[in-house]
Amino acid sequence: MGMTLDRINEYFAFATSALVTSVGVMTVSEKLALAGLLLGIVSAVRLAIHRRRIEQASQRRNDLIEQILRQAETRNLSDRERQLLEQLHGDNPT
Repeated sequence: MGMTLDRINEYFAFATSALVTSVGVMTVSEKLALAGLLLGIVSAVRLAIHRRRIEQASQRRNDLIEQILRQAETRNLSDRERQLLEQLHGDNPT
């Protein structure tokens, strides 16, 4: 069958009660250590998300530059357009 909503709620209630009980019997230094661990985990997740977004943006940028270069080969560019294109191409060594 599958898990019913009641069963999921029971697991959730058990997990939260176990967490509250375990935090309640911790010393202050253990609580601080746990808080530091949780903050570190959250920071690592945010870093991974940010890194993935930066890599995707960089890939999109490189694809757009490649598309511009291909289109530039088939038409005449003004001097200003050619200069800007060379600057873009200079930023992206491949």
